[in-house]
Amino acid sequence: MWQPVALPFKNDSLPLPALPTPDEIRACPNVLWDFVDKVVAINDEIVVKFGKSVNAWEGQAMLYLEQHVQNVPAPRLYAMYRDAGELFLVMQRVPGERLSSIWPSLTESDKDDIVAKIRAAVDTLRQAKSPWPDDFYGSLDGGGVHHYLFWCRKGSRKYLGPFHGEAAFVAGLTGNYRAATESDGRPDFKTRFYELSLPRVLQGHRPTLTHGDLQPKNIMVAERGRNSRGERSFDITLVDWEAAGWYPDFWEIHQCVLHAPVSRLDG
Repeated sequence: MWQPVALPFKNDSLPLPALPTPDEIRACPNVLWDFVDKVVAINDEIVVKFGKSVNAWEGQAMLYLEQHVQNVPAPRLYAMYRDAGELFLVMQRVPGERLSSIWPSLTESDKDDIVAKIRAAVDTLRQAKSPWPDDFYGSLDGGGVHHYLFWCRKGSRKYLGPFHGEAAFVAGLTGNYRAATESDGRPDFKTRFYELSLPRVLQGHRPTLTHGDLQPKNIMVAERGRNSRGERSFDITLVDWEAAGWYPDFWEIHQCVLHAPVSRLDG
C-alpha cells in the first residue's frame, strides 16, 4: 500500500536555499489567482497555493504521481505545511499559459499537437496500477471521492467514500443526488430515473487513475519549438489535482466531453 506523507513535508529538491515563510508568502505581490484560495509566484520557479480551503490530498496526489506515474506531466511538490489554519502547497511553477486563454488564437495544427499531448497524458493515467484493492474507488490518499458530486448533502461536511465495487460507487452517487434533491426541495423525478437507470448502465468499469477536473483552465501549455514540418510543438502540464483519485474508467471521458476543447480527445 502507498502511504501518504505526514505534515509538515519538505523534500530536498527545493530550488531555493530555504522555504519562504508564511508571512513572506502572504505578502507576495505577484498574485496569479485569488478566489477563495490564493496562488502567488515567489519567483520564476516556485508558486505557492494557500488558504483555509486548500486540501492536503491535492499535495498527496502530486507526490503520488511523482513517485509512481512519472510520465504524467504534473507540477512537483516541494513542501506542504499548515500555518494559522491555512494549508500551504509550495510547488514548481509551470511555464506557459492556460489552454483556456489561448485556444482561440491557435491554428489547427497547434490544436492537434496539444490534443495529442493531452491524449498521451490521459492514456498514461489510465494505464497506472492502483496501490489499493482492485475494487477500490476513492482518493489517492485512500480517502473519500474528492469530487463535488460526492460532497455529502446530508450535512456531515465530508466527501463520501471510499467505495469498494462499482455498485457501491454508483449507489453513493445516486444517494447523494437524492439527498441534494430533498435538501433543495425539488421534485424527485430525475432522481428516480437515475436510481433506476444508472445501476443498470454503469457496470463493468475498472478503477482508473483520474485527474477529476480535466478542462482547459487546468492545462498549462508552453511552446517548445517547431517540428520537422515547421509546425509549432508544445509541452503541456496538468494542474489542480484536488479532485484526483481512482474513478470508474468512464469518468475522465465524462469530464472531457463537458469542456471544449478537450472534447477533441473523443475524435
